[in-house]
Amino acid sequence: MRSQDSTEKAVIEAWLDSPGHCKNIMNDKVTELGVATSGAYWTQVFAKPK
Repeated sequence: MRSQDSTEKAVIEAWLDSPGHCKNIMNDKVTELGVATSGAYWTQVFAKPK
């Protein structure tokens, strides 16, 4: 995701306002979440241990 938002709070709020991103974040099967940023680019990784 490319974001003009400069703060972590703004990006999280944008993700929660996005139906697709919010669905992934709130998925009760996911127990691990990784977030990374580089400049204006942000990414999420969702996982569940085996």
